Amino acid sequence: MTSLRNSIHRRNHKERSQLAHRAKLGFLEKHKDYVKRAKDYHSKQDRLTRLKQKAAERNKDEFYFSMTKERTKGGIHVKDRGNTALPTDVVKVLKTQDENYIRTMRVAGLKKIDKIKAQLTALADLVPAEDSEENSLNPEELEILKEAGLISSQSKKGSKRHIIFVDDDQVARNYVGPSHDSRPDAMNVEAQDQSVDLGWIGPNEKRRSKKRQSAPDDDDAKGYSNIAEEIEGSAQQHRQRLLKELSARLVRDKQMRYAEREFEMQRLMMGKGARKKISAPERVGDDDNSDEDEDALDARGGRSRKTSATKSDETYRPRVYKWRIERKR
Repeated sequence: MTSLRNSIHRRNHKERSQLAHRAKLGFLEKHKDYVKRAKDYHSKQDRLTRLKQKAAERNKDEFYFSMTKERTKGGIHVKDRGNTALPTDVVKVLKTQDENYIRTMRVAGLKKIDKIKAQLTALADLVPAEDSEENSLNPEELEILKEAGLISSQSKKGSKRHIIFVDDDQVARNYVGPSHDSRPDAMNVEAQDQSVDLGWIGPNEKRRSKKRQSAPDDDDAKGYSNIAEEIEGSAQQHRQRLLKELSARLVRDKQMRYAEREFEMQRLMMGKGARKKISAPERVGDDDNSDEDEDALDARGGRSRKTSATKSDETYRPRVYKWRIERKR
């Protein structure tokens, strides 16, 4: 009977949805939704009733000694979590551990950067061409390669000059430098290159004739050209992927280097010795105070308004302190 009952088609009971002209009122509330809303409403009402009852029955002269340790901030009671400050020695040990961890991760990242550099160095199209039209590298890729040290950042456009010293000004004015074509070595090379045609068939012509006989058809040439284009496109995508990964890892290495230096700075500042701040991690640039009100400047005695330091990946620089030289015993 169980199998027979399951084989009989049963009607699918669907829930009633909101009517089209009442869609602005939201979904149609069911009984289970009403129960949840009612329970939430009554719980809030009961809570308010208990608070009103406590406020009505409160004793104004009530006092506990723990009240002397409590504090409020903006009329709101602030409760201490009971966290005790760690000793300085423990904090220095923790910061040393954090610094060692960042140093270890940075060394692992540098190994990956060296591996990517080795892959990029093996690429044939990595060297930028002298002609800008034939160069397949865009300025961003060139900047990444210069930052990684794979290509030189100095321009090689300057021509080499050879200084010749003469006795007087007249000889210097009439002096004409030797041209490359007038050198005896170049003339001898050109004379050797000129060969006399005696009618014999040279080895180069035999090779050319064999190549012409074994030349492929037009369809095969098109197929080879398509395959070459596909290979070139895949190589370019591989190069772009490597450059993108290299750029991201260089930025990450820079941030980790700053973090490592910051941990070291904090650990040293927790020690003894007088120090003086030389530079702070702030944006370097001119402040635009031209739009500031003159009355506000007069009220502050001509002092500029203190603004918070702007920190970002482009403007952040580590702090620099200088410690006073002390004699070691």
